[in-house]
Amino acid sequence: MDYQALYRMFRPQSFEDVVGQEHVTKTLKNAIAKGKQSHAYIFSGPRGTGKTSIAKIFAKAINCETNHDGEPCNACAICKGITLGTNSDVIEIDAASNNGVDEIRNIRDKVKYAPSESRYKVYIIDEVHMLTTGAFNALLKTLEEPPAHAIFILATTEPHKIPPTIISRAQRFDFKAINQSQIVSRLKYVAETQGIDFDEAALDFIAKVSEGGMRDALSIMDQAIAFGDDHLTLQDALDVTGSLADADLNELMADVVLGNVHAAFERYHTFVSQGKEVNRLINDMIYFVRDTIMAKTTNTEMEYDALSRLELSVLYQMIDVINDTLVSIRFSVNQNVHFEVLLVKLSEMIKVTNMSTDTIPTQAPAQVDTALVARLDQLESELKTLKSQGTSRLTPPKAQPMKRRGSAMTYSVERIAKVLDNANKEDIASIKARWLDVIQYAKNREQKALVSLLQNSEPVAASEDKVLIKFEEEIHCEILQKDEEKRQSVEKVVKDIINKSVEVVGVPADKWMQVRSDYIEGLKRNGNERPPQSQPSQEQPSAVQAARDIFGADIVHEVDSET
Repeated sequence: MDYQALYRMFRPQSFEDVVGQEHVTKTLKNAIAKGKQSHAYIFSGPRGTGKTSIAKIFAKAINCETNHDGEPCNACAICKGITLGTNSDVIEIDAASNNGVDEIRNIRDKVKYAPSESRYKVYIIDEVHMLTTGAFNALLKTLEEPPAHAIFILATTEPHKIPPTIISRAQRFDFKAINQSQIVSRLKYVAETQGIDFDEAALDFIAKVSEGGMRDALSIMDQAIAFGDDHLTLQDALDVTGSLADADLNELMADVVLGNVHAAFERYHTFVSQGKEVNRLINDMIYFVRDTIMAKTTNTEMEYDALSRLELSVLYQMIDVINDTLVSIRFSVNQNVHFEVLLVKLSEMIKVTNMSTDTIPTQAPAQVDTALVARLDQLESELKTLKSQGTSRLTPPKAQPMKRRGSAMTYSVERIAKVLDNANKEDIASIKARWLDVIQYAKNREQKALVSLLQNSEPVAASEDKVLIKFEEEIHCEILQKDEEKRQSVEKVVKDIINKSVEVVGVPADKWMQVRSDYIEGLKRNGNERPPQSQPSQEQPSAVQAARDIFGADIVHEVDSET
């Protein structure tokens, strides 16, 4: 076969030829030039970013007879042999299909033999994360004590699947997605080298949909060139990828914003009949909303303004809704239904937002100022009256618990008060010291729901048989109060760690200071009816001492009301 695909024809043959991975190429060149190369490397990163290409360049550079500053000459017999794949000392292995123990044992048995024609044997293991646990264990000893003539390069797109024992024995390089402008520059070079006419918009679009992968970009370009008879246009690129032009997408989004769902449905089915792919359409919608957000936040002019009148908060919600559909559509057999539902969801969301905005009463600035001044005057008058009557007659209002979803309370002031009535410093100090152990215990038992619930929590008060937990997320308090099974699970984990049964009560983090303040004020008003845990001194008011017993002297400070 005479013709070669563009991504193979223009595969980098030297470090200087690699695009977008300067942090990798510079390090490897310097190491080779100084003779300080490692015995094992891990190349991790997205697909099509140059992992295998750089591995081959590295193999050429360390074996090249006349390398210059760490660069291979690509002219000697060894460089040519590695480029053509005929050099027996550079062994490429696909771990996806050779992932068993036997294959790795075969490598281990042969690695001890000296290279036949080169200075070093280089083993390039692609998709190394596909190896089985037994295969990794077989490879471990070889990586730990390799022969002086052997170098291993492990390439992967999922480094988190590689055991830490392997990672710790190799130098790791994280490849990054290639910048869009760098991809465009490389595509221009390829097109000019091949003598292909092209539109700038086509290259920009190909670079965007390749999502940082140079190999993907060259493959799409190759396909679009074949489709368009050696002249590369934006429409050719749109057709081969199943994507939608921004102008067409603008019209679709305009229908959604206006609430004309029927017209949006018809437009969508027209796109499908033209061969557009649902997955690509949803991705295009995400980019379209993203571009609108960027234009609004940077105050730049928008060429397509279907969403320009929407608030940023609505655009953020649209991104979330579209992304949720993209995730769910991967597991669906009927993608059309998901997309139609997405159009309805977006239209209804925008409609509800517009209705809530329209119902907000508008008031002239002068009227607002007048009402505000009158209210301030009234409050000042009431404050003077209260001061003249003495602070003892001032009864602060009882704190109202935060409510969500109608009238459902997210926490109970009564249950919190029962904890505080008998709270003491010794119990809270004991539980705080072991709280991280509680969370780790849930993690070790893979109780993911409990870990999520307790991750951002902190015990703030405790008695002999109760503990008050502060939660960053108010929804977690609601779960603890309403879900009896979940609360019992938390109490069981706590019991396993601190070796005693306690009742767990929740309080939201943003309400805790107010709840605590109201409780202390209640003690003052009621003459300290709390069962004392320690005898207060004669110099201190009993409510202050009670507060210090509960929360600690470093938190509670008495302030003179006269100052």
